[in-house]
Amino acid sequence: MEIFNPLILPTLAIAGGEIAIALFFFMIFAILYRRDPDKVKNDAFKLAILIGIGLILIAAAGLGKYGLLPVALFLAYFGWQELLETVQIKYGAIALPVLLQLLGTVGIVGGVWGNVFAIFCSAIVATWVAIALPILILRHPPPMHGILTTAFGMVFITIPLASLLTLADSAYQEFNLLILLVLTNDGFSQGIGKILGKMPLIPGISPNKTWEGTLGGFVACLVLGWSISFLLPNWQLWQVLLLSGGVALMALTGDLIASSLKREAGIKDFGQVLAVTGGVLDKFDSVMFTIPIFYFIVHCKQSLN
Repeated sequence: MEIFNPLILPTLAIAGGEIAIALFFFMIFAILYRRDPDKVKNDAFKLAILIGIGLILIAAAGLGKYGLLPVALFLAYFGWQELLETVQIKYGAIALPVLLQLLGTVGIVGGVWGNVFAIFCSAIVATWVAIALPILILRHPPPMHGILTTAFGMVFITIPLASLLTLADSAYQEFNLLILLVLTNDGFSQGIGKILGKMPLIPGISPNKTWEGTLGGFVACLVLGWSISFLLPNWQLWQVLLLSGGVALMALTGDLIASSLKREAGIKDFGQVLAVTGGVLDKFDSVMFTIPIFYFIVHCKQSLN
């Protein structure tokens, strides 16, 4: 009986090629900023964490949904903590935030059952309990921003992570494509933006994002989709390329939404649980936004085959 999914080896080989390319670009960056060793060291640490995240997700999902479950619970727990703390910075206290955090975290377990109905049932139950319990316990109206944050958190954190669990078990090839695409878009858009970036994309929301970096991340995703398409025998090449470009655009949108939340709250990072890269939402905002749409496309594709 195989412990790991056999597709993990070719996926790691492709990830290794990406890492080599990323290191090449980092060497160029290090040469350009050699007079600022602290900046080079800080970005080297960020790159190492990005690579580590990708390898952990691919390896954990290689064990199936139960292998990925501890990682998903970690992401859900700290993601909810960061979201609630961010909203409270701007709008004041939320009623029973620890209860909301726990319910939002537990809500992802619907993904273990491996179907859309279970995912949404667990999320809906967690949402209604999280909204109703503070009213019943406190016996007075809780702050409205707490209720709205609960609903947003279920859509932005709980449902995506539950869907990710299902993908890991039923569509491991597509799972790996998603993870590699989002991390590729993140890494190459930042790297190319720092080396070649001149034109700000949306400076009012994310001043460090540039058109050059965005285009670099988009092209890198298309190249990755082409190189990994042999692992997706049920997908035609044009479908993989279209999906890869779509993921790049959705990842960008998720990143801008998270940046908008941080800008509104007046903070630089959601947290520090991932060291210099910030918090869970700083690093996983792109993938959180992308997962539900990606899962829907993959589910429809599997139904048609």
